[in-house]
Amino acid sequence: LKGSFMWFADLARAIHDGQKTLGLRRDNVTCEFLALQSYGDETQTSGVVQIVADLTRPVEGRHVLIVEDIVDTGLTMAYLLENLATRRPASVKLCSLLHKPARTKKQIKIDYLGFTIDDLFVVGYGLDYAQRYRHLPMIGVLEP
Repeated sequence: LKGSFMWFADLARAIHDGQKTLGLRRDNVTCEFLALQSYGDETQTSGVVQIVADLTRPVEGRHVLIVEDIVDTGLTMAYLLENLATRRPASVKLCSLLHKPARTKKQIKIDYLGFTIDDLFVVGYGLDYAQRYRHLPMIGVLEP
């Protein structure tokens, strides 16, 4: 959630602007937030996924677009996709700003992808290290 907020805001505005071409009804697009955690304050995933903030409305019968900041190991997204499937949405698609394929442990289908990056720890534009650097207006590599 926190890592995606800037990307989500830009994407939400683009979806709103493109509603006619996408065939979306203005009254049918809603936003929900779900927060997962697997990094804590580290640069390596713990491998344990936690839901730290759940949805407030049901998604049963709805078309769901997951907006993710970065897919690296795929473990967090696999967990989320399995969890959402139990809630019986009409469909689920994944939109990720970044993908780090060198770290993949679980293959995940990314329906809409911004950029593929090398195996570097990046911050800025919502992405953080120990809750810092989210405010940066660009994405940069965190040097050790």
